[in-house]
Amino acid sequence: MFRLIVICILCLSVAVVDAQALKPTAYYMGLPTVSQAAKDYHAGTVPAGDNDRTYSIADSMSTLNNDTRPFYIFLVSKMLLTANRQLSIGLGRTCRDFLQRNPDAVVGLLFSTSVKPAYKYQWARVIALDIMTACPGDKMKCMKTSRLLALQHCREQNEEGLETIYSAVRASIRNAGR
Repeated sequence: MFRLIVICILCLSVAVVDAQALKPTAYYMGLPTVSQAAKDYHAGTVPAGDNDRTYSIADSMSTLNNDTRPFYIFLVSKMLLTANRQLSIGLGRTCRDFLQRNPDAVVGLLFSTSVKPAYKYQWARVIALDIMTACPGDKMKCMKTSRLLALQHCREQNEEGLETIYSAVRASIRNAGR
């Protein structure tokens, strides 16, 4: 029931974003600058797993190539839907670090109409999992620090979307403590 409520809240949230939109995936599949690992995962020939190929895709979210970055964020978001606990823990740190440094890119993709609304919840879930497994002491303090770091890099028009994600992170941490 709680997940349904969080998903509904995330779906109803509207954010005005100023980020590059995700183009049709066929566009990215034809680009020589997109890694073969990303193309293989998207084509379904190689599943996501706790391995170097999967983490190379996640690392590619940090590319300096503004044209391909949305595709890598999309692929990681897609991985999160089916990730087991081990992969979720592995991707959690990468997602949290990336959101803290590039909130506009993440919010821009997650709040676009071209991706599944559930992706927002999955990002929140793995970030909460990372905080719960990697942060010593007060988990809420760690979450607040992460949120403040992200807000420092966030454009004002994306703050509402970022707050929506961190509200879901906060709720996940609280529910895990019950």
